[in-house]
Amino acid sequence: MSGSSLDGIDLAVCSFALDGEAIDPVTDWSILKADTISYPEEWRSRLARASELSATELYRLDAELGDWIGDRAAQFLEGSDRPELVGCHGHTVYHEPSRGYTLQIGHGARIAVRLGLPVVTDLRTADIAAGGQGAPLAPVADRHLFPDYGAFLNLGGIANYSYRRPGGDYLAGDVSGCCQIMDRLARETGAAYDHNGNLARSGRPLPELAAALDRMPFHRAPSPKSLSNQWVVEELWPVLRDHAGSPADRLHTFATWLARTLVGEFTRQYRAESGSGALTVLVTGGGAHNAFLMDQLQAARPSDSPLQFTAGTGPTTDFKEAALVALCALFRLEGLPNSLASATGAERDTINGALYAA
Repeated sequence: MSGSSLDGIDLAVCSFALDGEAIDPVTDWSILKADTISYPEEWRSRLARASELSATELYRLDAELGDWIGDRAAQFLEGSDRPELVGCHGHTVYHEPSRGYTLQIGHGARIAVRLGLPVVTDLRTADIAAGGQGAPLAPVADRHLFPDYGAFLNLGGIANYSYRRPGGDYLAGDVSGCCQIMDRLARETGAAYDHNGNLARSGRPLPELAAALDRMPFHRAPSPKSLSNQWVVEELWPVLRDHAGSPADRLHTFATWLARTLVGEFTRQYRAESGSGALTVLVTGGGAHNAFLMDQLQAARPSDSPLQFTAGTGPTTDFKEAALVALCALFRLEGLPNSLASATGAERDTINGALYAA
């Protein structure tokens, strides 16, 4: 999994037990081994400029990223039992579902050759062809791997959520940028990221900036909706970059605005579905380590709110998306739906993925 924050690739070896005849076929699962491999600065720079490349240059980058991912994965697997199948989400360059396309690079055939294992990539395009947003994929993991929770929040490069309706299907959507915005603001101070949210905690609110974020058309649109990295970089980031105020003040404002927006989204969904009782929201992704952001989520709840935010434990926090990709690859091999129409807005559940033999 290569995230929108451009910090690196998440690698995980996962084990799944399946009952193919069951409605919910995953009977057991675990993450056996996981690690994050940081991108060297050269790769971070190349991927950040990917959307600006010519067709020829982009195809070259696709192939070379596949080789790089394959080599890193081979090193990661040294000394471990070899898996039967590999799933790779790749790095998103374009995501324009309204125009009928999405593109993730890191060519599966190159990875398959490097590893000598079958590889599944291209996990979004069948959903888009069926009229969906191609995102979010997370509800597949939410349904099959975390049945004890009713709601989920991923605080990665992009913040997205899912909510299980009483009938068992899922509402889901992207909400806004998240860690990639906070990282960019922290880098203005020379830090790689805002450790524990300490810089944001030291800042003060900028009401005009929060109002500007509220006015952005995407933030006002209803779910299901999905974001591209291009939108975050070209539309959202300039609003925060160009607003007057210190990095600490802009970080503080963005974190509190994001928390308020997320709580509002969960609250609307809960009330619209006539929810009752407590609703525990499982929080994963890099933002779950940001104590200030987590505190703001709790603080933004209404006094009578049923919401309770809890950070994942162990590898679940940082490698849930890697486990999701592994599950989607396995479902592709087994002919099971790996994208949920109720979450993406597609005409039907779809089976996504291109399979490359070893």
